[in-house]
Amino acid sequence: LRRLDDDSILASGRPTDRDAYMVIADTDAAQISGIRLEVLRDASLPDGGVSRSSSGEVTLTGFNLEAKPAGSRADFKAIPLGDAISRGGSNIKGAVDDDPASGWTLRPGDTGLEAQAIFVPKKPFGFPEGTRLRIRLEHESPAAQRIMGRFRLAMTSAKDPRVGNEIPAAIQAILAIPPAKRTQTQADSLGTYYLSMAPALDPVRERLGRLRGTWNDLSYPSTFVMKELPEPRVSNVLIRGSYLSKGKQVTPGVPTMFNQLPGNAPPNRLSLARWLVTTDNPLVARVTVNRLWMEHFGKGIVETVEDFGSRGEPPSHPELLDWLATELVRQRWSIKAMHRLIVTSAAYRQSSLVTPEALRKDPADRLLTRFPRLRLEAELIRDNALSIAGLLNAITGGPSVFPFQPEGIWNLVYNSDKWRLSEREDRYRRGLYTFARRTAPYPSFMTFDAPSRETICTRRTSTNTPLQALDTLNDPVFFDAARGLARRILLDGPPGIPEKVSFAFRLCTARTPDQRETDRLVALFDKELERLKTNNVSAKKIASGGDVAAPPDADPATFAAWTVVSNVLLNLDETLTKD
Repeated sequence: LRRLDDDSILASGRPTDRDAYMVIADTDAAQISGIRLEVLRDASLPDGGVSRSSSGEVTLTGFNLEAKPAGSRADFKAIPLGDAISRGGSNIKGAVDDDPASGWTLRPGDTGLEAQAIFVPKKPFGFPEGTRLRIRLEHESPAAQRIMGRFRLAMTSAKDPRVGNEIPAAIQAILAIPPAKRTQTQADSLGTYYLSMAPALDPVRERLGRLRGTWNDLSYPSTFVMKELPEPRVSNVLIRGSYLSKGKQVTPGVPTMFNQLPGNAPPNRLSLARWLVTTDNPLVARVTVNRLWMEHFGKGIVETVEDFGSRGEPPSHPELLDWLATELVRQRWSIKAMHRLIVTSAAYRQSSLVTPEALRKDPADRLLTRFPRLRLEAELIRDNALSIAGLLNAITGGPSVFPFQPEGIWNLVYNSDKWRLSEREDRYRRGLYTFARRTAPYPSFMTFDAPSRETICTRRTSTNTPLQALDTLNDPVFFDAARGLARRILLDGPPGIPEKVSFAFRLCTARTPDQRETDRLVALFDKELERLKTNNVSAKKIASGGDVAAPPDADPATFAAWTVVSNVLLNLDETLTKD
């Protein structure tokens, strides 16, 4: 412990899991009625807080007060405490009880202005010839290193020492200074404190508190990822890979072929992050926009998006790649702005129709003579069907969900876990939230070429297999989507069968069907309706299966017939393809 110029005490050295501070001080006061403990921030503590722990928390489990006459060789005698109050933190009574597991706890949000506690003895104490105090501050919490780093002690002989807790000690010190002699910083601190407690501003503070609560509700949870060590770990080349045979020491840096870190920048992760996005670094912006381009066009300007090195493919349009990279930097690395730029470009808004001459000259469409026809990715195929059906649950965030999947996928001999089907709305959440297990992946996604997540995948390959058609025709999720679309047709569609067909076709393909397409779908509906009216069992099985119910007063055979038509529409190549 080291005493600072402002009479505060700062702890240093390697923190232990638990600790106790002993402070001995002399005073001339003979009627001590209270002891004040201030817990202070310090730049030398983690995150400039009050704790010696990176968690920022402090738990004072014991405050023991003893006294004897100053200069006497007599033993210290315990001073029983009658009360304890605090400003900031919680459970101040835990610091004066007999339970070492409870205590006055301060968290990072509790120490905005200052945290203090006042300990009141059962009766004033002291000696005419002066008093020597011995104060023991104990940190015995089961949670490790909840130890205060800087603190200050003061005593008072006031008749009611609790009054001193109403105004922070720092503000009391400023009030003791004549207004003409206060510094601007002191005046600002006084004004800030007044705004925090003035009764006239209660409505404003209440409204501000509600707005902050709303903001907290809208914010996403954060989690601690990493933190730099106070002293960097020494790293060495390991000779032949043996950690017992250390070679020369190595230090952080960047490849010499690139721009170097600024001379005054410490070689840490923050400096590396700034170096990556500096305008002098030509690589990161190019790699980023190339991947964004691939998301929209199926292929990157550099087709090997995972390899920009000498073994990768050269860019098909190097000047375009350079311009997009500079635009990303100019737009302050806004990914949203780059998406908008790409989808509003003439290249993106081209037709996907191809002429024989264009197919002969540019079969792979590397010259961007047309928009490439791209099948949706695995997760989006499912999301697209649910969205068309009006079933997609678009809520953001939350835990993974367990939608429909075929029985037996999780029957693993080395694991007893079961796939427990989620509740109704959660079954239709976006594919992003589907629970993923590498040893038993979601079968529908694997059928449509989703990666297994065992290795990094920067680009997906797209295949065409008969199993994919069987999936979208028979999977419970897709058949529920067909029921949902049939329900929309009956509830929201216009009168007349051809008009309903046109309505459903446009929901699926974003265009109006021609007469030939309309006639074929109307014929399918008529045929299925006639069949299902004579087969009530089949009609009820189609209409009542899954979670999607027919509209009230709807004929089961009619609803089932529209479900069959919807199943066909959801399996059209145009429905599954972006063109």
